[in-house]
Amino acid sequence: MDSVVNNGGASLSRKEKYKWKKYGGYHPVVWILILGTAMTRTASFMSLPFLVIHLSGNLGMDSLSVGLTLGAAGLTGAFGSFVGGYLSDRWGRRLILLTSLFVWTGTFLGFALGKTFLHFFVLNALNGLCRSFFETTSQALMSDISTPEKRLKIFGYRYVAVNIGMVAGPMLGAVLFQMMGMRIFVYTAVIYLFYFMVLYQVFVLFRKDLQPQTGERVRFAECLGVIRRDRSLGYFVLAGILFFTTFSQIESSLPIHLGELGKDAELFALLLTINAVVVILLQYPMNRWAGKKSVLTGLVVGSVLCITGYFAFGVGDSNLFFILGIVLLTLGEILVFPVSSLFIDRIADERMRGIYYGANGFGQLGLFIGPLLGGWLLEVVGGRGLWLLMVLLMVYALFFYAMGYRVFGQRRKVTLLDIVRRVLLDLRLIFAIKRMVKMLPPLLLIVAFTVFISDQWVSRALANPPRTETVSIRIQDEASLFEIGRELKRNGVISNEWLFPLYGFRYTLQEQTRFEPGTYQIQPEMGLKSVMKTMTGGTWTVVIPEGATVREMGLVLKYHGISEKEWTRAVNSEVYDYPFLDSIPKNRPYRLEGYLAPGRYEFNRDADAEEVVEAMLNRFNEGITPNIQAELKENQLSVDYWVTVASLIEKQEPDHRKKTAVARDFKERLRRGVPLGVRTLPAPYGELYDYQVWVHQGLPPGPVSNPGSASLEAVLFFIDPDHSSSSSDPGDEGNPDTSGGVLSDTP
Repeated sequence: MDSVVNNGGASLSRKEKYKWKKYGGYHPVVWILILGTAMTRTASFMSLPFLVIHLSGNLGMDSLSVGLTLGAAGLTGAFGSFVGGYLSDRWGRRLILLTSLFVWTGTFLGFALGKTFLHFFVLNALNGLCRSFFETTSQALMSDISTPEKRLKIFGYRYVAVNIGMVAGPMLGAVLFQMMGMRIFVYTAVIYLFYFMVLYQVFVLFRKDLQPQTGERVRFAECLGVIRRDRSLGYFVLAGILFFTTFSQIESSLPIHLGELGKDAELFALLLTINAVVVILLQYPMNRWAGKKSVLTGLVVGSVLCITGYFAFGVGDSNLFFILGIVLLTLGEILVFPVSSLFIDRIADERMRGIYYGANGFGQLGLFIGPLLGGWLLEVVGGRGLWLLMVLLMVYALFFYAMGYRVFGQRRKVTLLDIVRRVLLDLRLIFAIKRMVKMLPPLLLIVAFTVFISDQWVSRALANPPRTETVSIRIQDEASLFEIGRELKRNGVISNEWLFPLYGFRYTLQEQTRFEPGTYQIQPEMGLKSVMKTMTGGTWTVVIPEGATVREMGLVLKYHGISEKEWTRAVNSEVYDYPFLDSIPKNRPYRLEGYLAPGRYEFNRDADAEEVVEAMLNRFNEGITPNIQAELKENQLSVDYWVTVASLIEKQEPDHRKKTAVARDFKERLRRGVPLGVRTLPAPYGELYDYQVWVHQGLPPGPVSNPGSASLEAVLFFIDPDHSSSSSDPGDEGNPDTSGGVLSDTP
């Protein structure tokens, strides 16, 4: 394929090549443009990154105005590339380069003098327009005065120059902006003016080599149809839009994602530094490698490196993953940027080379789309989902690159088989594929046997050590397999956290499922597969209000798949092992009424009624602190007496601030031997004669509801006026804090 595409129009004769040998075989103007790129990029990055500080901080613009101002350069740049390319083809490269550079100089001077939103919007739109004119035309000119075999290296050198400016510019600007503020744009304008004068003198010196093209001039109408007519260029423009959309996430979405993960800002600065350093150090060897391969090979390898880098961002949460990801992305961009420019040079019509470079600039629309799309995706799918979607977009970009190359090959009678064969040869995969085909039958047998053996071995290696208690496993949103394994190991469910990702990946792949976020109750008797099934089943959450009866709880739990019959049987069961249950009489309507702590609960998807009761009893038991046990014992009162009084208080007075007063009233009524007077008892207690405390003296046979912590705390004041705890005074506003006293209403 490359034997065909390398037949681009060479512009230098053998005599001219020898003439510029002392310049490395490149025309001196090429070096002037590359050095000028480094100088102007340094100057622009020295000032433009601090424009947002001036707009929002000094001028007080709102975020929308700042965003529109900054986005203006991207829009005008994308469309300006096409117009600039056309004008350079029609009027000559020198005129467009010098004119755009001169206007660019004035634009930076205008930044120093601007006062309003309209000033800066127009100035930044001009900045994007001048940049697109200059960069598109400079690439076309460098291609005009160089031979095809030199162009990939030239595009690589130019990309290194851009990155040098990206590193050096902000470092200088951070110091100078603090010293001189917006006057820094005046110094940027001076640098651009100096470069304008140098470039003018160079063009005068080499005017014979830079004569405008002769022949038929290109009509603008013809240029507008260039993408429609040249499908290979159209595919590359689409690929470029997708590539820039994904690549823009590094500066727009990556710092936000790192912040959500709790990473320091220093990590993002380190990643940007690594990006620039890798470009500067590895651009030459990577371009040298790509120069010996086909264009498609370079794009395939570069795209795959980018895909792997985005995948590392999506699945990892440690600094090492992000460092690895930025290195892979940088290696990918080192190949994609110059190689895609080389392909545009290969397919360009000699009459419309500027137009082709300009049309390729439409890909920079991705720099405008990317930040908007990334911000929306961060809100909708989160950081991990964003990077995995970038993987998908980059796969589509690779597809469009391949389609553009395929269309170009068809025009030159190159078959698809030849293209694939060349890529495989470049990557030295043909020999490996042949060996793989021969070894496929025994390899499949070995793989099947290994999977079976490894599954058994991993299962045994992960086998959970003996446990006697139920443990809670919390799976956070977007938790990785490493994080889940760490949580299981910490709670004693598995014995090796490093093998868990292997087992977890195989299990979820085989069962076509995923680990759902939530808090899971892992019973001691659960095996490894039961644990996996539980954590992939999800959870359900229920809130039991204070004062709810067993019957009312059953109506709530019915919506979560627990039948009333099953719930009643579990509540009246005697299988629960808690000391405070030993003294409960068996003749009550609901044996555990009063002991099922209200609050918010989260249960496994397959939890049954007994597990729900166990969780509520366990929370009640945790609330009976040694201090409370001592007070009850000192006053010769049972836990059942305490709970019964609290249940009546709960039904008599819902206001937390008045519960202590109700408790004092109950105490006085019991002392005087008169009925308590509570008439609003829930079913079935209001219908039972023994429970009608507005008729009988003393307490009912048992609790009439499941009281909250405030009611239980009020009873302690009732039995001991000198009672004190870490909770707030029940007379205070809001719920008393019972974290150190009676019962907590939260998990």
